[in-house]
Amino acid sequence: MIKNLICGSEGFGLSLAKKILHEKPHTVSILARNVNKLEKAKNILINEVTKKGVNARINIIQCNLALKESINEAFDNVLMNKSLDENEDESNNIHENNINLVNKKIQNDELNPNNINNIDVLICNAAYVSTNENEKLQLSDLLNTINTNIYGNINFISKVVLHMKNKKVVIKNEQIQSNEKDKNNKISKQNERPRGGMIVFINSEGALYPIYGYSYYLMSKSCMWVYNNILDQELKHFNIHIVNAFLPSIETPGYAQENLTKPLITKKIEAMTATLNSDYSAKKVIEKIKQGKKFITLDINGFFLSILHSGYRNPDCYFDYLMSVSFFGFLVFVSSLYKVYIEYIIYTNK
Repeated sequence: MIKNLICGSEGFGLSLAKKILHEKPHTVSILARNVNKLEKAKNILINEVTKKGVNARINIIQCNLALKESINEAFDNVLMNKSLDENEDESNNIHENNINLVNKKIQNDELNPNNINNIDVLICNAAYVSTNENEKLQLSDLLNTINTNIYGNINFISKVVLHMKNKKVVIKNEQIQSNEKDKNNKISKQNERPRGGMIVFINSEGALYPIYGYSYYLMSKSCMWVYNNILDQELKHFNIHIVNAFLPSIETPGYAQENLTKPLITKKIEAMTATLNSDYSAKKVIEKIKQGKKFITLDINGFFLSILHSGYRNPDCYFDYLMSVSFFGFLVFVSSLYKVYIEYIIYTNK
């Protein structure tokens, strides 16, 4: 089983990678732009593997989501099980049967489906964040936001979706060929090649309740929520499921960097919610994914927002549906109080 993360070199992405190792995956690939951070992340994950006694391969792959060429190369490396440090750290190549694939320079459409790695889970966590009043943001901030948060994620997701759908077709062909060779043979190869897959998009509570100072960032997150919602409708019949995790503020190096330019008004609005620990948040997200939830929130504010947006999502269960129907009217009233208080914060600090 291969689980691939877009951006897992630090912060919440790294926390997710550590928690995923507890699920005993076949391979974990982490993707990011910064090579030094990738190498540090791998050392942390190797320590985690040793501590937990997990037999897993860890790949580090450089990828800049703003560049098409970088995305294409990174995706090929994922399929070929190729890691940046493979020549320096052969001791981590637990599954040596894939080493001969590393030196093959083959285009995607020429790859033999029987020889490439199967992507079961893709977690999209990469994002470019710019926090300031809209008039103080630069055009470069807008371009970086669109290229990374929208274009880059959609490009990589599209490649993975095509791979997952093709893998399902390959399984059917193998089963048909097996039946033709031996009609009495009841053995199916279905267990050898998992069908379908899952794509998890790490979103923000702000996409459900936009706030002051995040105009470009939350615009992109809202865009991706709509995109992923439609994608789930199109792909669930192929056994490919899309999960959206709407998270509050998380304690990460990136969040600390945001606070350097964040307007005072934004900080005061964010103070209305708690900032969660990165490892704790990653653990809860993984738990809810295993429970089959497609609309994930972690705190009380997220729960309220999930009910307020129940008309735009499918309930996870009958209890979820009952809660949405029962408390929707009350939470609309609570939401109006939040809005009044937020307007008060903006008015008194302008």
